[in-house]
Amino acid sequence: MKVGILGSGAMGCLFGAAFYRAGCEVTLIDVSQPHVDAINAHGLELDTRAGVEHLPIPACLPADATGPFDLVVVFTKTFHTTGALEGIRHAIGPDTHLLSLQNGLGNDRKLAGFVPDAQVIVGASMLPSDLEGPGKVRSHGEGYSKLYPAFGGDPAFAQKVADALTTGNLPAQLDPKIHEAIWSKAIFNAAMNPMCALTLRTPGFLGASDYARATIRAAVDEGVAAAHANGAMIDPKPIHDLTETSMTDHADHEASMLQDVKAGRRTEVDAINGAIVEAAKAEGLEAPVTETLWHLVKLEEAKLLEK
Repeated sequence: MKVGILGSGAMGCLFGAAFYRAGCEVTLIDVSQPHVDAINAHGLELDTRAGVEHLPIPACLPADATGPFDLVVVFTKTFHTTGALEGIRHAIGPDTHLLSLQNGLGNDRKLAGFVPDAQVIVGASMLPSDLEGPGKVRSHGEGYSKLYPAFGGDPAFAQKVADALTTGNLPAQLDPKIHEAIWSKAIFNAAMNPMCALTLRTPGFLGASDYARATIRAAVDEGVAAAHANGAMIDPKPIHDLTETSMTDHADHEASMLQDVKAGRRTEVDAINGAIVEAAKAEGLEAPVTETLWHLVKLEEAKLLEK
């Protein structure tokens, strides 16, 4: 399988490594020239609980990607999806499948603008990963991934993808209820990510605070109510349990939104908290805690305009 990882940051490199271990022909595609250069010069350095690996996976800028790919895994920020895919349109062939493992809601329709609906796969991954520097990724924690064709249809190719990831030591499975899994991940992120970003702290800090725990519980419950109203009948307990795991097993993990705020970058809060609030309101519900977290992160983003 010829695989392109579009957006080869922390998560993209983690998944690219899994496909590489499984024997796929992998290209890491990213817009950061120093990151691309470091990978090409020294290999991808991946630090996991199993040890440190140096993997000779080629990397390139989007314009230099050579296709057609059998699979493009999209890991860009949600607001860059369309532009990033435009940047590698030359490497997308008539049989290319696109897989989004991005945060938030609504990524499936963006991918459907580039390939037929039957070739769009979506997924949710609950794995921690941090970019330590150009060409260096750290992932110390356990997790899993689920995926499935976004709009139904034959899951045969999606099964090949899941099998390759599992062979490459990132367990993955097909889930016909993938949209419920995506909702669950969005709700988890809507509760945890803004709290980390606004306090400039990792989940372990949140776990030590009754105030943080109460806010996280409220945001999860609001998100579940919004999901139910939109036909995704998810169970809140696994999400609450996952927040506990985040505050213990992944206590030092820097959430992506925290990394963005520290780096002075735009966050994905619109596709996470904003999307949940809008989905709730579309069904006549309110989500005041989730909405407040959304607005507070947007205020952090507004500071960028002052620079």
